[in-house]
Amino acid sequence: MMNLHKWKNACVVDDVLYFYNSCEFYDKEGGLRAYDQKQRRWRVVNGLEALLPETTSSTWPHVVSYGGKLVLFYPKRNEIWCEEISLETRQGGEIWGRVEWRKRLVTGNFVFMKALDVVV
Repeated sequence: MMNLHKWKNACVVDDVLYFYNSCEFYDKEGGLRAYDQKQRRWRVVNGLEALLPETTSSTWPHVVSYGGKLVLFYPKRNEIWCEEISLETRQGGEIWGRVEWRKRLVTGNFVFMKALDVVV
């Protein structure tokens, strides 16, 4: 998986690499993945199944780290949407995500180029 992507849909939150796979072209399961450094494999982040129908057809979801959480930007028709996701590691190493909030940011014919994580 590491060699298949351009890594524009990836970010690091609390020393864990996350990747958002919106396209089922690369594998059968879309969604948010976390890289397990000990086992050297990708794991699905549980609890975010409702996001898949919203983002599977998206050609450019972007994820960024924001205050210990993950923020996902994605297009939906002529809109750009944003979701803030909190992350929790449970016993056994499972990672669970929960959407804290979801909002339409802008409506119009826009192309989202890049999301930047800025620390002040």
